[in-house]
Order: sequence, then C-alpha cells, then structure tokens
Amino acid sequence: MSIEIWQFPKFATKDQLTDLLTDLDFEFGDNLFWPGPTGTVSLFWAEPKDYISTSGVDASIFPLDQKGKAAWKTTNDLALRTRTSIWASSFDQAHQNLVVRLVRKQFGGRFYNDHYGHNRYIKIEKHESTAASRGIYALMTRLLGELKSLEYALPEEKSKGLMTDNGFVPYKKDDTGVLALTKQLDPSRVVYNALVPFLVAALEHLFRGTFEILLKYHDEAQIILDGQNRKVSYAEAHQIADGTLPIERVVSNWYSFQNVDSIHKAFREIHSIDIWKMLRRRKKVRDRLPVLISALQNLIGARHGVVHHFSIDRSLDREGYISLIHLTHAIIDVFKSEIERKLSVQLGPG
Repeated sequence: MSIEIWQFPKFATKDQLTDLLTDLDFEFGDNLFWPGPTGTVSLFWAEPKDYISTSGVDASIFPLDQKGKAAWKTTNDLALRTRTSIWASSFDQAHQNLVVRLVRKQFGGRFYNDHYGHNRYIKIEKHESTAASRGIYALMTRLLGELKSLEYALPEEKSKGLMTDNGFVPYKKDDTGVLALTKQLDPSRVVYNALVPFLVAALEHLFRGTFEILLKYHDEAQIILDGQNRKVSYAEAHQIADGTLPIERVVSNWYSFQNVDSIHKAFREIHSIDIWKMLRRRKKVRDRLPVLISALQNLIGARHGVVHHFSIDRSLDREGYISLIHLTHAIIDVFKSEIERKLSVQLGPG
C-alpha cells in the first residue's frame, strides 16, 4: 500500500522539475517498481539521520502521450508522480506534501491524491517520538516482517502418511502413535532444524541493535561509559578514526547477545534494564503458556546443538517450528513493552 500523488504542472519543463527536486535533496536512481514510460526520470529522497525516514519518497517525472493525456484529462506533456508507503513516517509524508506544494506554487496546475482526492494534501497524523523510539521501531518492524515471511514460506512436510496392508493411513488418523515414529524420518525435519539458528540470529540482532540505539541517543548510558576503563585495539581505533566503526558497536562487542546472562549483563550495566525480570514470566504462545526465559534458553540450546554438534531434533515438525516463530514474536513483544517503559514513549515511525 502507498500514497501516490499524480501532479500536472501547467508550464514546467523536465529540467525545471528536476532542479526543484534535487534542490530538495532528491537523488537520481532507478525505480524498479514503477519505471514509467520511456523518457521517465526517477529520483528518491530519504533522511536516514535519527531514523527520520521509514520509506522515503520516490518521484518520477514522465512524459504523457495522447492516451495519458486523455486518461488524465490534461493537455500537459509532462507529469510528476510522488509516492510514500502507507507506513511512512510523518516526516516522509510532510516531505511529499512539500514537493507537491512547491511544484504547484511555482508551476501551477492540479494534482490527484489517490487517498484524499483532487488537490488534497496528505493528512498527517503526528505521534510523539524520539530518535531512539523510531530507530528501535524500524529495527523491530524489519525483524517481524522477516519472521512473517518465514512462516508464510515454511515448507510443508513431505510425508502425509504411510502405506500399510490396510491401505494409505494419514498421520492425523493414527491413533496408536506408531506412525508418528516413522514421520520423524521426514526430510523436512532437517529443514526445520536448519532454520532454528535464524530465530536466534533475529533475537541477537534485536538485542544488539536496541542496545546500540539506546547507547547512541541516551546521555545516561554515555555517562556510565565514561566511568569504564576498557582497552580498544589499534584496528578498532583506526576504524573509529576513519568513521567505519561506530562507538556503539565497539561497546556492544564487549558482550555476547546469544547468551541470556550476557544480554542481561549488557542491559543492566549500561541501560539499567532487567532482562531476567522481563523474561521471567509466562506468555501465551499459540496453545501454550511457557516461561519465556526457559523457552528462550531451550531455543538457544537447540541452536547451539545444530551449529556446533550438528544435532538434529527429529521431533521438531512444522507446527513445532511455527510455535518457535511465535515464541520469538512473544519475546519481541515483551521487549517492546519494556523499551517503551524505558523511553516513556510508544515505539513508532513518528
């Protein structure tokens, strides 16, 4: 979903429109989703600083042929299309509105907003946010999107049942449980085990990324670091000096984010967040109510078994793996609530 605005300036040339957009910090690029007709010029704007943009604004200056003029009821030879995603930040939407206003002010004409109608600007709803809340929101949104894709694409089990002397017996009608033992030989079980490290990697990325974002934007954490006395290697010092290694990553490298004790230590020492307390609770995961800390430790242990010992849990079926995905969701959810309490603001794009 997106918000698209189709604009038809009265007298602008392609160069004039291009100059206006580049003055607004748009950069040239290819638009793979909407390349436009031959002769289209594509540009893009985003402001990554302080996580101001979630999706940016893309713009396309394109020629109108006779069919295009008839469809849009215009005599213009050129048109401008600007777009933001439906989940864009208020800053992205404000920049799109700014483009439309300036084009209309300088070159006249009309425009059509596919969400709000003719000559109607985007109605922007601003929510309280900080750089940290926007950054952590962006991090979590990406992870949740990837988990959703994984669940959608997770392969079905190959075997649906077993051929017996009495004919084909589907596993779901096996009252004895004997067939369930043969199902463990299903090759799909190897796939599900191989995907366990992905879930641990997602949580590691969540905890490390959040740790670094909080460190970057909170003076309290930096004051705590002022009292630290740790050595930095020459290679790290060189990378810090040339700007390729942020200080936040140097600090996060002091800890492991694949170990609950180390995760707890990192957040307790630097951010005064009690990860143990946060996870020492039960939360519904599908039809179960596990203690999150125990479930997470089991997940990390399963990852360790796969990676370091090539151990395959033949009891892990498709439904079992989906439950692990939902467990990962649950951990992200309680962590989100904890961070919102820490920041005193809801996570969102701003």
